[in-house]
Amino acid sequence: MRKFNIIAAIIFLFLIGIVSAETNTHDIDDTVKINTVVEYKKPCFNNGTYCSAAAECNFTVFNPDNSILAANLEATNNFSYHNVTFYVSQNGLHQVDMICVDGNLKGAETFLMEVTGSGLHDSVWFYVMIIGFSFGVMVLGFYLSDAPVVILGTFGLYFLGLYILMYGLVGVKDTVTTWGIGLTVLGLAFYISGRSAFELVGDM
Repeated sequence: MRKFNIIAAIIFLFLIGIVSAETNTHDIDDTVKINTVVEYKKPCFNNGTYCSAAAECNFTVFNPDNSILAANLEATNNFSYHNVTFYVSQNGLHQVDMICVDGNLKGAETFLMEVTGSGLHDSVWFYVMIIGFSFGVMVLGFYLSDAPVVILGTFGLYFLGLYILMYGLVGVKDTVTTWGIGLTVLGLAFYISGRSAFELVGDM
């Protein structure tokens, strides 16, 4: 039972950190995959209809650290939308500014683009699902006193630790915080699986 309490406390603290770091999903306009060339498309409207074929739009993209990823890129006018292409290599929220000129009319709009490891929204429930499944299998293994089942349950923690190291945590990646969390999760998985394997060998 003491093992249950220790593992549960660690996972509970980990989940609190994830929930507090999660971004408000209602503010995100687009989600794309890291280390890919993005074809970014947005429509241009003029008086309730699409802008004319002569309309010109430019995009400026900012990295999460507010450095400029792409400055004043001229978009291709496809009538119903304008598009530009650029390469993304940082996780997190990117600000995209779109400025359009159609004759004597000018307009501007700002979008939020999220870059994640999978190209899907980095929701807290992704982490909850992995931890919940892994924790459930480990608890079952402890309850049955079955070391192989406990080791099997740690595979989820190994996956989660590697994912955090590679792609960060809920849209944030840095060499201190998320790297440390990823190493901690891997360390926990290694300790539980190693301890279980040691007990398994000792029982033989």
